[in-house]
Amino acid sequence: MNKHELEEPDKLQLFFFTIRAFAERHRVRIYAAAGIFILIVLLAGGWYLYQDHYETSAGTLYNQITDIAAKAGSPAGDEAAIKGYKDLISRYPRSRVAVTAYYRLGNLYYGRHEHDAAISAYQDFLRHAPAKSDLMTIAYIGLGASQEEKKELNKALESYELAMKTPAAPLFEVLNYSSIARIYEAKNEPTKAAEFYRKALDKTTDPLMTLFLKRKLAFLG
Repeated sequence: MNKHELEEPDKLQLFFFTIRAFAERHRVRIYAAAGIFILIVLLAGGWYLYQDHYETSAGTLYNQITDIAAKAGSPAGDEAAIKGYKDLISRYPRSRVAVTAYYRLGNLYYGRHEHDAAISAYQDFLRHAPAKSDLMTIAYIGLGASQEEKKELNKALESYELAMKTPAAPLFEVLNYSSIARIYEAKNEPTKAAEFYRKALDKTTDPLMTLFLKRKLAFLG
């Protein structure tokens, strides 16, 4: 170490002195910023705990409803499930299981031939469901089937076509194609009906479905 290095200030001490001086000058702002940061951390932690409790409570209620309905059997169980799912949606509207409850309600109403209620429930599900949900395909099919039962053929066709654009659509191609064909048949458009029955026939591996589709095509000429 040379004489110049011995005489110049210690760099580490100078650094801490500078930090200390800065802190003294801006003490109020530093305390305020620290307080805001701590508040944000506390709020974020509190929200996480609240949301976790919210989702857990909703999930517990959903499981209870499912168990009660299963034990009661149909139709009493269906009635209990409808009441329970509506209560769940009312109490936990932002929960993940509330979205599933809309879908379950759609199925239950469809099974009871309450098609207006089924349509409303399926539409609620489709509005709230994640874009990649596999249930979207079945919900659109259920929506289309309910509209078809009401003779709303154009709406039903639109629902079946939307089902074809959902993530799980490849798993339901035969059902979707045959449903679309059925709508065109009801609309007295045999050429379009035959087109979609052929598409369904190309996809199916079920012998009974194959026989059914061939008979449809023979009938349509």
